[in-house]
Order: sequence, then structure tokens, then C-alpha cells
Amino acid sequence: MKPHSLDDSPASTGERIQNEGARTMSRREMNAALIAGQNVYLYCASEGLATVFRGAVDQEKLGRAMRLDDGQFVTFAQTVGYPAAS
Repeated sequence: MKPHSLDDSPASTGERIQNEGARTMSRREMNAALIAGQNVYLYCASEGLATVFRGAVDQEKLGRAMRLDDGQFVTFAQTVGYPAAS
């Protein structure tokens, strides 16, 4: 088995991912979005907030509502709020 190197990783080769009807993004773009989302999770956990990562969102409609410029796009939505009382 050949060891995996950074040079032949999906992020380095520019492999593209189709995201359910939205624009195609590279592995690098997807990884950057996931890291940002993870940071939101960590912040919420430290502040006693709840969050959920949502990929099933109308990305084009949300992008228009946010008035994103060309080259900007929605990768996911992440809802943040107070957890339900137990």
C-alpha cells in the first residue's frame, strides 16, 4: 500500500464535489467550510449554546437573500440558539 501524501490528496488534485443542486466546490473549499463550522460548534459549546449544521438549504435562494457577490456562495447553514430546557 502506497503512503498517502499531500501531493496526491483530493484537496491537492482539485477534485470537485457537487453539493445537491448548488455550485460545484473543490475539496479545499469544502474543508474550509467544515473547519469554519467546527469553530462555530466549539464556540457554542464554550458559551452554553446549541448549534446544528444544515446542508439541506436552498443555497442559491439564501445567497440572493444575503446579496452575495459573484465568487461568494453558501456552502451550508448553521443555526445557533439556546438549548431546549430539560
